[in-house]
Amino acid sequence: MSSTGNQVTLNGRTSGNSSLYQAGRDLYVNTGSNLAPPTVIPITKSSSSRGCLVGRGAEIEAISSQLQKEVELTDGSILVLSGLGGIGKTALAMHAAHLAITQGSFPGGAIMIDFRGYEAESDLCVYPQQVYSPALKALGVDEIDPVPENHGPQFHAELNRRADNNSPTLFLLDNVRDAEQVLPLLSISNLHRVIVTSRNSLAPLLPGATNLRLDVLSQEDATELIESKANREASSTELDELATLCDRLPLALSIVGSILASDPQLSAGDLARELSQEEERLEGLEYENVAVRAAFQRSYARLRDFDAQAFRSLSLNPSSDISVEAAALLIGVSNLKAKRILRHLLNCHLVESGNSPDRWTMHDLVRLYATEQAESADREEVRHEARMRLLEYYARQSSNATEWINRHPKGSPHEGFSSRDSAMEWFAAEAANLIASVRIADSLGEHDITTDLATSLVGYLDNVADYASCLSILFVGIEAGKKSKNQLSVAAAYNNLGIVYTSMRKYRDAVRWLNKAVALFRALGEPDEEARSLINLSGALRMMLGVEASVDPLLRAMEIRGGEAGSAGFGLTNLGIALRESGRLQEAKSTLLKALEVHSRNGARNAQASTLTQLGTTLLQIAQQSHSSRDLRDSIRYLQEGIIAYGDVKDRTGEGEALLNYGNALLLTSYKEKALEAYRHALRIFRDIGDDHGQGLVVGAIGLMLAQQGDSEGAQPYLTEAQLLLAPFHEPEKKMMIAKYLKPAN
Repeated sequence: MSSTGNQVTLNGRTSGNSSLYQAGRDLYVNTGSNLAPPTVIPITKSSSSRGCLVGRGAEIEAISSQLQKEVELTDGSILVLSGLGGIGKTALAMHAAHLAITQGSFPGGAIMIDFRGYEAESDLCVYPQQVYSPALKALGVDEIDPVPENHGPQFHAELNRRADNNSPTLFLLDNVRDAEQVLPLLSISNLHRVIVTSRNSLAPLLPGATNLRLDVLSQEDATELIESKANREASSTELDELATLCDRLPLALSIVGSILASDPQLSAGDLARELSQEEERLEGLEYENVAVRAAFQRSYARLRDFDAQAFRSLSLNPSSDISVEAAALLIGVSNLKAKRILRHLLNCHLVESGNSPDRWTMHDLVRLYATEQAESADREEVRHEARMRLLEYYARQSSNATEWINRHPKGSPHEGFSSRDSAMEWFAAEAANLIASVRIADSLGEHDITTDLATSLVGYLDNVADYASCLSILFVGIEAGKKSKNQLSVAAAYNNLGIVYTSMRKYRDAVRWLNKAVALFRALGEPDEEARSLINLSGALRMMLGVEASVDPLLRAMEIRGGEAGSAGFGLTNLGIALRESGRLQEAKSTLLKALEVHSRNGARNAQASTLTQLGTTLLQIAQQSHSSRDLRDSIRYLQEGIIAYGDVKDRTGEGEALLNYGNALLLTSYKEKALEAYRHALRIFRDIGDDHGQGLVVGAIGLMLAQQGDSEGAQPYLTEAQLLLAPFHEPEKKMMIAKYLKPAN
């Protein structure tokens, strides 16, 4: 290159069959190879909008608005549709372009150009110098300059002419890998419109471009797409299962539909069973020359080596959702480096932003593809080391987080969490990973990690009423403890099983496991833990057989605790409950106040919540007997505090019970509407967690409130529902009262 004044001379040399020519300011080399010509297709009213488009109503509206709106002189003419391979970018772009042409929005015409940016062979990628001539022909220009170097200037001159004639033109630039493929094609006039589809986030690299990032389809649209492609009906359950297995990716859904269409003997249920095996799923998502695996391969092949290794490492996470910290451990880099890698993978649409800051998700099918690549490219010992770093992190953090549920944490904030809220939020975000990690640790023979994870996690899961997961991980933990001969962890798991079965109101099971815990702790010489299990046993027996049955284990627990037994907060709370249920309300009040003082001093927030609720309920009963407005005010205050405390530790069952009693207390005041509001809040919680007993109590309370206010007609459906819900449970007094108010209607 040489420069003279304002003139710049570009010099280049080629060899063989190559030729060198200039278009605008750019030099291009034509290698003389027989490459496939670029695909340039005119889009007309009579042309078909490619494929079967289902859903995408909001996206079509957004694209149409972008194509039709008036734009400023320097902004708004380019729209980038970006997303994962197979997400349906091309089908959506073609549909929107065809719709715009049909509406007469582009008198200058419209063309689609496939830039083949993600082909396996990079030589197939299309660049501007290959496009100018066929694009001019597709736009109806018959006389093309015979000199290749003049095609670019002729192309832009034609666009300028159409802009001057107020004839906007639409360009659909499909499968674009990088900005260099399209920048020389962009007109200086914003009258024309451009839709770019890409698996990369190119909008920031194109002048004034707007980005529209496509997500998977809704469940309803996903099932409709399968049924449309299959051209036959199937049960909604089977279609839902197939849509879930495809994680609602349009390409996978279309393949599933095509498979069903091609084989009338294959039912949707049978195909779902074929695809249920994760290791075989990608193999099954192929039809003719279309495959989900191939779509992902085109994106993966463009990654730099280090990013490709990081992408493979992310597949080792137990679920599709991951934090920056966990990603850094898997990849083996700092948090900052991991964040930058994740951002790059986000721009390549191989990961997506999660539901909260610094969290990321990977589409289920992409994760399966990443797993395949990891198994073929990375050594087993490297993958094992990464897994162990992650499992140890999850176990350590889970232990730190669980300390916040029912005691002050031992470590300083930097060793765990700065607050109870942050600990509970971490549990909520990581629950799926933690549950899966229990089984992974067990499969790797890491028995101590297995039991540590199970023990730490079960308190949170019990609070959020995920009882199925509680039981699952506890039984795995028991077997792991037995294999490692860690009897203490086995006894702890027995105790936790008793707590969970009590929460599930399966009191016989609870008593059986708590008795096993008591016996094993005694044999191991662990008096404090034995006393704790006895207190839990007392509660289960009280619920199953009544107050009298609960007294003996409670006294045994206090005897084990020795002379300071009166300061044992859990024992005091259970004693207070027993006294309340025995009708000794003043003694119950005094005992519960002492228990509350202990729990507050120890930071035992879960026990604090229970004690506040029991104290509020006790004062409510006292107020009902003595008509004391002061006790009623105190009852409402303690119940409000109990609701807040249960919310802090995410104990949904406890929160629902506290709200129910809070509504009962409000009924004795003039705030009847607030009482109904509390009942409805409680009902939403019990319905969310599937608690029939809680639902029955709340629905019954609403029905009784309406009946006692003289609205017998409005009360009937509530009372009838309550009668059905409470039928399996031992609630004689409640059932008798409901039957009393139902009787006139029968």
